[in-house]
Amino acid sequence: MIFHLGFELPQKEDRRLDHESCRLTPEETRILKRQIRRNSITINEMVARLDLLVNKEKYPHREDFINKLRDRLEVLMDENDTFRRVLQHHYR
Repeated sequence: MIFHLGFELPQKEDRRLDHESCRLTPEETRILKRQIRRNSITINEMVARLDLLVNKEKYPHREDFINKLRDRLEVLMDENDTFRRVLQHHYR
């Protein structure tokens, strides 16, 4: 028989989503945080790739595939900013 203290027991996570509430549920907060982390990793990889192509490989700044990378990077950064604003509003 194993004896557990109350704080050692894992808490059951509430995985409910509520689109009608103005407050975020713990599951929605977890999803936002996970997406921010994923986007941040992708953004860092894309910035490193752009740095490699433009600064080290000396590709022209206005090459089509570089512009596509920049457009995708801009979308990811805007998305991350939006997620962070929503979380900041939730924590206030």
